[in-house]
Order: sequence, then C-alpha cells, then structure tokens
Amino acid sequence: MNFTDNSIHLRRFFLFRTNYRKKGVHTVRREEKKWEKAQAKEDKRLLQKYEGKKKKHILRNFLLICFAFTVMMLIAGYFIFDVPSWQKLDLDRITAVAQTGVIYDANDDVVTALKGSEDRTLIRLDALPDHVKNAFIAAEDLRFYKHPGFDIVRIFGAVMANLRSRTFSEGASTITQQLVKLSHLSAEKTIARKLEEIYLALQLEAACTKDEILQMYLNYVYFGRGAYGIEAAARSYFGLSASELSPAKAAALAAIIKAPSAYAPHLNADNNRSRREYILNTMLENGFLTQEEHDDALHEEIVVQPLPAQENAYGWYIDAVMDEAGQLLGISGDQLLGSGYRIYTALDPQYQQNANQQYKNASLFPENAADGEQPQSAMACIDVSSGAVKCIVGGREYTVQRGLNRATHMLRQPGSALKPLAVFAPAIEHHGVTPATVLNDAPTTFAGGYAPRNAGHNYHGYVTVREALKWSMNIATVAMLDQIGVAVARAYLQKVGIPLTDSDWGLSLALGSLTYGVSPVQLAAAYVPFANGGIYYAPYFIRRIEDAQGNVLYKHFIRGERVLSEESAYLMTSLLQSVTTAGTGAKLSAAGTPVAGKTGTVNMESGGNRDIWMTAYNAEISTAFWMGFDNPDSTHRLASWVSGGDYTAALATQFFKAAYQGKPKPAFRTAENIIWQTVDRASVEWLGEAMLASDLTPSSYKYSEVFNKNNKLSKYSTAWKPPASPRAFYITHNDSGNPVLCITAAENSLIRVQRDSYGESIVLTELSASAGQTLYYADTAARPGVVYTYRITPVHQELLQNGILLEGTQSVQIAQARAPVNGGNLWDTLRNFFSGTNDETESADALYFAPNDQ
Repeated sequence: MNFTDNSIHLRRFFLFRTNYRKKGVHTVRREEKKWEKAQAKEDKRLLQKYEGKKKKHILRNFLLICFAFTVMMLIAGYFIFDVPSWQKLDLDRITAVAQTGVIYDANDDVVTALKGSEDRTLIRLDALPDHVKNAFIAAEDLRFYKHPGFDIVRIFGAVMANLRSRTFSEGASTITQQLVKLSHLSAEKTIARKLEEIYLALQLEAACTKDEILQMYLNYVYFGRGAYGIEAAARSYFGLSASELSPAKAAALAAIIKAPSAYAPHLNADNNRSRREYILNTMLENGFLTQEEHDDALHEEIVVQPLPAQENAYGWYIDAVMDEAGQLLGISGDQLLGSGYRIYTALDPQYQQNANQQYKNASLFPENAADGEQPQSAMACIDVSSGAVKCIVGGREYTVQRGLNRATHMLRQPGSALKPLAVFAPAIEHHGVTPATVLNDAPTTFAGGYAPRNAGHNYHGYVTVREALKWSMNIATVAMLDQIGVAVARAYLQKVGIPLTDSDWGLSLALGSLTYGVSPVQLAAAYVPFANGGIYYAPYFIRRIEDAQGNVLYKHFIRGERVLSEESAYLMTSLLQSVTTAGTGAKLSAAGTPVAGKTGTVNMESGGNRDIWMTAYNAEISTAFWMGFDNPDSTHRLASWVSGGDYTAALATQFFKAAYQGKPKPAFRTAENIIWQTVDRASVEWLGEAMLASDLTPSSYKYSEVFNKNNKLSKYSTAWKPPASPRAFYITHNDSGNPVLCITAAENSLIRVQRDSYGESIVLTELSASAGQTLYYADTAARPGVVYTYRITPVHQELLQNGILLEGTQSVQIAQARAPVNGGNLWDTLRNFFSGTNDETESADALYFAPNDQ
C-alpha cells in the first residue's frame, strides 16, 4: 500500500487488542479481515480521487493557457487586422444602386435608356425562371441555401489550394460574400479583407433572406458591356428581358461573372462555351435541369447582338426632357441618370424624323460665313390642343449631350414675328379692332421721339390691319400699339408665355424689341391660341414620371387659359393666312395644307440681318423656325436680302409638306359669330375709313372681309359721291370766232361737254381733268349766228370705266359763234380790242383740245 496514515494504524492496534480480550481470537481475525477489505476499498477510492484531482488540475492549467493564448491572439489580431476600421453593413449600398431609367415617346414606346455610368435595370427574383436562378447558383455558390453566409468547406479547400500555390488565387467567396465585397470592399486579396468580408456576410445573412440576397446579387453584379445586373445584361447581349432567357443563355451570362473580360461571349467565345458547359453539367448533376433540357442547352447556339449605334436622332429632345425632369423633381443630372426613372414624354417620332430630315438639306439654309462657320438654326413643333412639344431641333448638328439647345435655351429677338402677339391680337380682343381697321402707314415720329421706318423705306399711306400684317408694315403696327397702349400688349404677351422685363415698355415692343428675346419653343407656344380657338397651353415635354418601382412621382395635367375669344382667334388666323398665301410668308402657300403664320427679321445697325424667323401653324400643330449666327458680328451675319420669308419660310414649307404628305389636311376651326362683309376699298384708300360697298362701288373696288358679327361695319361707302361742279366755267372766242369753253376743274373727274341748239343736242367731247386744272375747248363746228347752250357735266371717271355713270351738277353757258376777227365790222373789232379777246383766243388755241368724236 502506497497510501498510509499513522493515526489509522494506531487506532487499528488498540481496537484489535481490546476485541481480542473480549471476543476471542477467531472472531477478531474475521472482523479484522473484513475491516481490511473495506479499508483497502477506501484507500483505492481515495487514491483515485487524488489522482483525478491531479489530472483535472493539469487539464485546467492547459485550458487556461490555451484561453490566455487565444485571448492574446484575438487581441493581437484585433489590431493586426485593424478590426476597428471594419465597416458595418449598409444595405443602402446594395439596394440604392444606380439604375437605368427609360424615356418613352408619346406612344409609350421606348426612345432611349436613361443611364449614368452604370446601365442597370432592377428585376424581381420571382420574375426569373428557376433555371436562370439555378444557373448562377451552380456557377458561383452551389451550397448557397445551406451555409450561413460563408462556406467552411470551400474555405478550407481554398486555403489548401492557396498553400499549394503560395498565392491567394482561390477566394472561396459565397454569393453573399461576393455581394458585400462588391458593395462594401475593395478588390484586394488579404486575410484582413477576407475576414471583414465574412463579418459583413454574416450581418447580411442576419438582415435578409436568402432570396432577397440572391435578388440583390443578380441586380448588382457586373456583366461587361457596361451592363450591371442581369436584366441589363440580358438586353445588352441578347436583346431580351432576363425573364425570357433560355437555360443556355442564362448559363452564358453566369459564365461571364467569373471575369467579364475573359469570359464574355463576344470577347472570348471559347472560354464562355467551356464554362457554360461546366455550369450546365453542374445543373444536371444537381437536378436543376433534366437530361433533355441539358442536352438542348448544350446544342443551343449563342448569338450576341451587336451594340446599337449611338443614335442622336432624339438627342435635342432628350436633353430638353432631362432639363424639365430635373426641374420637376428638384434633383441633379447625376441623380436623374442613376435612379431608374421612367419618363413618359410627348415626343412624336414621325415629326422628329421629319424635322431631322429637313435639317440635313443644306439648300434650306443660308451660306456659311467667310471663315466657314455655319449659320445655326432651331425649331419647335407643339400640339395646339395640349401644349405638348412634339419635336424640337436645337441646332444644325447634335454633337454634345446637354449642350446648348437653341430650341429651349436660346433667347433671340423675334422681330416682326411678335407683331401678332404684341399688337394685333390684343387690339382685336380688347379694342374692337377689325381686319379692316384703317391705319396710316406714313413716316411718323411718336411720343418720345421714336421714329421707326419700314423696310426699304417704303410707305403705303392708308392701309387696313390685314394689309399691315400681310406686308409687315412697321409704321402702321407701331401706330396700332400707340392706340391700344403698351400695357395692354404686355398683359397679353405675359399670358402667352413671352418673357418680359421692366425695361420692355416702349413702342418698339411692337416690332419685337425685347430685353432678352424668346426661344423657338416659347414662340411656337404663343401662337397656339390662334389655332385652337383662343386657349393658351404652357409647353411641356413630360407627361408622367415614375420611379423604379412604378410609383407616379409627377403627372402633367393639361390646363389651358383662355386668352382670346373664339372669334378673335379666328380673325387672327384669317389675317395670318394672308401672310402665308400672298404676303411676306408666301412660300408657305406651297405647304400642301392650310397654314397661317408670320415672318420675322431682325437687322443689324452695321448692315445685314442677325435673326430670321418663321412661325407657322395649322389646326393641329404650331411651329417656330429660327436661323442666325450664335455670335453675330460684322463677319457673321445674314445678308440683308435674307429675311424671314426666305430660308426659314422654305424650311417651314418643307416640314409641313412632309408632315401632311398622303394625310388629311386639317381645316382651321371657325367661330359661331363670324360673318363676311363686302368692303369698299376706295373708302380705305381715299377716305381712311373702312366702309361697306355701296351700289355705286365698282366690282374692282369690292372685297370680302371677315368680322365678328358683334363688331361689324354698318356704314356704306361715301367714296363714290358725284364729282363737284367746275370751280369756273366761261366762254370766249378765238380769232376764228369759234366759242372757246374755259373750264377749271374742282376735283379729279371726267368733264363731259354738251352743246344744245334748236333741234339738236350733241356731246362734243369728254375731257379728263385733275383738281384745279384749267382746260380749254374750242367749238370749231359752231355755225356763225346760231345761239348755242353749252352744258358742262362732271362725270366720275373711275365709275365710268367700270360701267357706272355718276354725274355731278351741270354748269351752263350760252354763246354764239362769231365771224372771223379780220372779216368783222368795226364794232366787233373795237370790242375785241378793248376786251382783250385776242389774247384769250391765243391762249385757247395753244391749249386746244380736239373733240374725241371728231
């Protein structure tokens, strides 16, 4: 026995001695053996207990040492791997990624993708077929639905592979790890980054379901070709939605993720095919595909669609849409490009293509400057029923995105194209002016010393509003504005969207003089009320904006403001049709459809013109065309003969002709209270007042004019009154004794000379006389001794030429032919001498008018 205890042995000795005396030797021996057995068992238990405690003590010490080492290693690792700088999971980095938006035209057809640096369109996981999801699981993470975010089996396999190759080529990242790596970490391969990756992956797995993680991954990962996410990739490579991908195409896309530059099918078809086959085989082995589906996929030919050419056909319009969307949403261009917005526009592709085609025709534009710089141009086309901008062109060429868009950004002086807006529309609407109202187009100095002039210094006297607008007469227009007041003009211009400043208060406003000017879109929109019966609609490009989830963020509501009565709008259209049929915009008469409009020309003080305009509209669209140099100067200007009625009118003509070729030609709308009256032109030209044609008005002086029946003509022309009697009429004799009639006309007229005697009455002659002119007529057929009655009747010459006889009051004188002076008696000789008859006779002979009928 190794274990002894002295006290126990002493106790055993004394007990033995005592029992031996009392019980006998045998009994004591038996008890002693029993006791020894029990004691041996106890000794053994105590020994085992002692040895167990000794082993536990050693294990405890070992564990304590291991724990201390682990703590030390963790502390060391905490600082070695810079754990304090590890990121926390930020789901916004994954979910709030840049998305590709879409711009749609008026027919809800896709015009273009709206993308920034990343082309990405999100798609829900439940929209994808199972074989698409399984292709990526087979390619990237077969145990995706089993691991907690990292795969320990793959990690150990990767570690062993890396040890063998002495590199970090194998990463063993799961789909979850790849997602956090792409969204949160750099691409460096270090242990610290790998540990942080696992740390983030665990957070992501705790925050999201497996399906949510897979959906985020498929929408985030890069596929090459500028495509981010499976939807953009499917459209870029195959022109399909990801929901339409076959197993083979899904595997082809899944193969790309390993390294787009090495496995993209358009860059390395062999690499893509090899990895695609591996993915399809894995899918078969794991029950993701049937044998038949697998075989079909292996034999399917993968054809990558070519990248579409960069199309600038809608560039100007898209730029305008971007500007408007940014203003409506209050966001920057970068936010707009990367937020996946769906923008539904008013773009009409046919109109836009038509405009683009016309702008390719160099013959429709003025010559380049001496240094080769092109004159620029811009146009806008607007729907008159809503204000929707159907198409625009912002320059001769589209070369820079979001650059100068002359259709919307540029403000230039409109010249005479502003006359209908600033003068004639408010005059007709608010001041009772009619198309027949007479204006005096004569050199005039207005208040403040303003003295405008007409083009070419041509003046026309009394003209109607129609003629003033038809021929774009400056003086008459300013006179009209002077009558109605600048305040009335400003009020109307502001109603139709023309930008004004406090400086725009002068009479020069009538001729289009503005502080800043107008853009083609603004000018085209301002003419819309003439076409639609008097309603102004603010121009707009965007109908609706939705976010990436389809929530409507903005919707345009069509709201019009009545600025003219239907009658006034019709009268303005009638006036502006005169411009395009026979006036300064007559080239538009070849448009092939009823068109109204106005030209505009802005000249330069140094000579030549800086801006030319043509506004043109019909019952469906309103347009404005501009041409000029961006920075006009003495070497960059249009020729003085190049006006709005030339190139801009020709461009507008071709646009309308192409737009309505083979289509119905819309007629202008009429108004209920419109009537036509016959006006006497002579009352305008001679009397300065428009009057109704009377019974005396010759056909050549009659013309039809349109009026509001509540503001029509009621006074008949007085232009055709009988001519006034001569101011003087007397008779003398010439040397031959013939009566000489002396007639001084009171006004322009035809004077009929009639001679009556017993038994006869004849018209001797008809003499044309101007006001104040004295005429002489010798009656050489008079018989001596016969007393004649001479009647002088003024006749309205203009009417007579038109078959209408209108006579004035007769003047009558009586005379008798005499014998010749040399053959007369003494009494006659003396009478002639003292009366001075000989002198008058000589005068009469010198101005002798032979009778018309002899």
